[in-house]
Amino acid sequence: MTPTSCGILGLLLLAGAVPAAHAGKPAREAPSAILRALAARGLAVGAKVVTLTPHERVLARFHPHRPLIPASLSKLFVAARALRLWGARHRFSLAVEKTGPLEDGRLAGPLVLVDDGDPGLVHGFMLRTAWEARALGLTDVEGGLVLVAAGYLRPPCRLTDRCAVRQESHHAYAAQPTSLAADYGTIDLIVSPGSKPGAPARVAFLPFPPGGIRLVNRVVTTSPGGSSGLAIRQRLRDGRETVRAEGRLAIGHHPVRLYVAAAHPDALAAALWTGAFARAGIRIEGAIRIRQHPPPGSRVWFVKRSVTLATLISRMLAYSNNFIADDLTLDLARPDGASRDGRTLPQAASALAASLAPWLARWGARGTLHLESGSGLSRRNRSSAADLVAVLAGMAADDRDFPTFWAALPPAGESPLAFLTVGNPLWRRCFFVKSGTLDDPVGVLGLAGYFRRANGGIAAFAVIVNGTAAHPGLSVIPTLAMLRRFLTPFAGAALSARTGCR
Repeated sequence: MTPTSCGILGLLLLAGAVPAAHAGKPAREAPSAILRALAARGLAVGAKVVTLTPHERVLARFHPHRPLIPASLSKLFVAARALRLWGARHRFSLAVEKTGPLEDGRLAGPLVLVDDGDPGLVHGFMLRTAWEARALGLTDVEGGLVLVAAGYLRPPCRLTDRCAVRQESHHAYAAQPTSLAADYGTIDLIVSPGSKPGAPARVAFLPFPPGGIRLVNRVVTTSPGGSSGLAIRQRLRDGRETVRAEGRLAIGHHPVRLYVAAAHPDALAAALWTGAFARAGIRIEGAIRIRQHPPPGSRVWFVKRSVTLATLISRMLAYSNNFIADDLTLDLARPDGASRDGRTLPQAASALAASLAPWLARWGARGTLHLESGSGLSRRNRSSAADLVAVLAGMAADDRDFPTFWAALPPAGESPLAFLTVGNPLWRRCFFVKSGTLDDPVGVLGLAGYFRRANGGIAAFAVIVNGTAAHPGLSVIPTLAMLRRFLTPFAGAALSARTGCR
């Protein structure tokens, strides 16, 4: 389960700025002519393409140092900083602690869970932790449950998307970061058709109903082969959170997963932990409390480790997961790796950019990078194409972490984001791509990553297109087609029928 990046749900709805006729033309223009054509339509464009192996050479540049809104391309900076600081094998930890003796299955004091900021904590991990406690003899907890945010608590919202989520949401991309969140700060539903046309569909929470959240089912079953369409909405009114599923689902349709950002991700995590212990046969008596420090006398009972940072980076980049990106940004802002220092997300993102600046300068950046979020949800983020190529080149020179970084960028044809999978075989198989999109206040389309050349060498590219005040609209699909025509000639005849992309 990985809620995706901003703008993807609205890709086909953006105001048209580039005629769709360009999408089907053969690539006859010189590369610079393609970018000039975009600029002539009132769009702001920056691009840079360089070979990295066997030696570095600039293949193309077009306003490479122009600061533009990078959207989700910002996540490349988070990935690089996290890998360079911690390494691909780094794991976050969850300490399960006791505050008293365990006698005949009963724990007299509270059970304490100390989470050091794992962005990838999901309900399956919670269930395994609960069953491990049961296997170690725990059946009753008399002192309640204490959740300790060893990383940070939910920071003040500084982004419009995330502030709105605290009252109402129709999507998952703006889920709020918090050190205690589970399932990426989202509420999950599964929907399947009912038994006959006109009957209500079956709608259920996954993995189980979280306490305190009301479910309203307005999904109707339609005839086999009939139309299907679903929507989800979360609303918080008078302190009560409601999730509403509505739409139609035809008989024979496969089950559908729906995700929406939670209004109170800490409370959702607490409910999921309580449910996990209940399903393992452990009764929690007393209150559930959220704290910044363990209670006096708390001692480690056992420790659980998260998935590796390599896995988190792969999920973040392939699915453009905003929650992981901003959670990691806040984690990276803890200078001693353990204590919470109270930084807001913009402060943490600014610190991340500052920490990368000297390293990026060695690879051709000129100090234009400005971050207020690691996810790219902030419209005030700024990056140039040269900044992005610098991070790509710097990682390519890192023998320890480059394999993880490259592997987190799927070939365009295998991307979970369907709009990237369209194109000729050279694009689909030889270009390893991170994208970024936004549609407010101006349209944004950015592409960055690596590609193989005909000689077997590696090259890096970055191109960012922004709408402007004079021409804010950006039609993503035809613009993407133009960018593919700009990029693919640099790969040459890299495609081999027998071996694929060399």
